[in-house]
Amino acid sequence: MYYVICAAFIAMIGFYGAFQHLKRQPKRRKALTIACKCAATGMAVLVGVLGAARSGLPSNWVMTAGLIACMLADGLLCVRFMVGGAVFAVGHLLYIIAFCMMNRPGWGSLALFIALILLATWLFSRFRTRVNPKRFFPAYAYATVLCVMVALAAAQRPMFLAGAALFAFSDATLAYLGMMEHRSRRLDNISLGAYFTGQFLLALALII
Repeated sequence: MYYVICAAFIAMIGFYGAFQHLKRQPKRRKALTIACKCAATGMAVLVGVLGAARSGLPSNWVMTAGLIACMLADGLLCVRFMVGGAVFAVGHLLYIIAFCMMNRPGWGSLALFIALILLATWLFSRFRTRVNPKRFFPAYAYATVLCVMVALAAAQRPMFLAGAALFAFSDATLAYLGMMEHRSRRLDNISLGAYFTGQFLLALALII
């Protein structure tokens, strides 16, 4: 199992690197670029399936279903942004369900959710003029789902929290990139690197 996990992680890095290289080409092949992005997340799906099959726990299968939804969303995001965002939200909801099936959240999770949603509300109000009015409320709803996911992850094992936190950080930096006049390649690398690492940690937590 150890060698399979290591191989999946190395393959994920390889697919991620190929995706970053292809998307910056003047005449990029869109289908291949999307395939590499989905394949990178697919390595987390592979680990998730192994973990769910090994444990047999329903919560782990729900978590794996969330990983699959996010893998599909990776591709859809490149074609239809709003559709991809909606599928990502479904993935987050599946993570939330899985977390609720694992450990019951306590007051700490509630306190963290309140802190996160207040921070998200402040950020949305601060940058409201830079957000497309048609996307403001869907984006806020998505941020709320993210806050719930991270808060519930805090009641689980540390690896789940680390994965959820990296996922949320990735989405936050991606939103910031969307508001920048000149897109930062370094921040783009950090955002996507955090995303793929977060997904892999969520999957790895099903085994460890």
